[in-house]
Amino acid sequence: MNENLKPTKIIIFYDDNCVLCSHSIQFLIKRDIQKQFLFSPLQGKLAKRLIDPNYIKKLDSFVILTKSNTYIKGKAIKFVINNLKSLYFYKWVLFIPNPILDLAYSLIGKIRYKVFGKSKNCLYLNEKLKTHFIV
Repeated sequence: MNENLKPTKIIIFYDDNCVLCSHSIQFLIKRDIQKQFLFSPLQGKLAKRLIDPNYIKKLDSFVILTKSNTYIKGKAIKFVINNLKSLYFYKWVLFIPNPILDLAYSLIGKIRYKVFGKSKNCLYLNEKLKTHFIV
């Protein structure tokens, strides 16, 4: 990645077509009291500029981009739990080995559209949530 394109805030890229993903993002926005995170759809222009095209092509994980690292699947979940104090209840997830957490994440990722459906609403167009997004 080009050094000039490194984000100044933590960006969470997500599948904007996924109902489960959209609900997860809304869950995080409510708990991100310190406003550490910005959110952006994997299908957007920013994702195309900043992250590995494989993540965009598969759309099977949310991707966290920091100044120094990229996190996906289990590592991304653990990163969020470690960085949001309001998620203390979920600290037990930190003890799950990454390969197991990645497997669970992948299984849910494969069935998420069938179980939860696809969304036609873009979160970043919601006036109340607009300030949490970078597109």
